[in-house]
Amino acid sequence: MMHESLPSPTSENKLPTADEVRQSLDTLAVFDQWMDEQLELLVAEWIHTAAPNSQRPSKRGSLSR
Repeated sequence: MMHESLPSPTSENKLPTADEVRQSLDTLAVFDQWMDEQLELLVAEWIHTAAPNSQRPSKRGSLSR
């Protein structure tokens, strides 16, 4: 698959300003927080359907036993 290169900035297609980037990042942070809260609500509502040991912390990735 070939990827086209990004167009160079012109008067019609310019890069976002620092304020526009900051606003986008702020909006993304608010959305991210909302998604975390929604996930917590879903987990709280459905955790009872999980296997009994699923709430126990996992030791995956540790080399010691």
